[in-house]
Amino acid sequence: MSDKLPDLIDPLLLAERHSVLSGAIKITALERLSDLVAECDGFVEIEVAFTKEGKQPVASGTIKTELMLECQSCLQPLPWPLDIGFKLGVVASMAEADRLKIDCEPLLFNGEKISLNALIEDEILLALPDYPKHGYDCIGHSSSGSGNFETKTNHAKAENPFSVLAKLKKTGD
Repeated sequence: MSDKLPDLIDPLLLAERHSVLSGAIKITALERLSDLVAECDGFVEIEVAFTKEGKQPVASGTIKTELMLECQSCLQPLPWPLDIGFKLGVVASMAEADRLKIDCEPLLFNGEKISLNALIEDEILLALPDYPKHGYDCIGHSSSGSGNFETKTNHAKAENPFSVLAKLKKTGD
């Protein structure tokens, strides 16, 4: 595994050479992702193979990491493992993108080199949940949140504003 990955890549040239890029990227190097995670110390392991399927240049690979997100229910750290597989067809226009095989997503390439970090970051951001939360009732398990939540619920049951209407309905008045 290479420790030094290129910042900018030419996917057409890499596909012609059947190149494979593998290594690790620091989470701090992925600016948009750094803003979303609770902890930025860690790495994203990548492996990207550039090949051709017929005349179509393709970039496919895997991304593995464990991110520390913030649970949106209890606001506590939430480990989120990612193991993403992707396959991108390199295209020059949206018309070419429409002709891609169903198992490929388009990678729009206008001839200038593209950022490998941005490419990897885009795939990670697409895989993240909109509302990350624990797989269990984390608010009920919280020692400080549990008592307050039950008290508010019991209090709300005692002061039901429709209880007067229910009594009137039973008496017929």
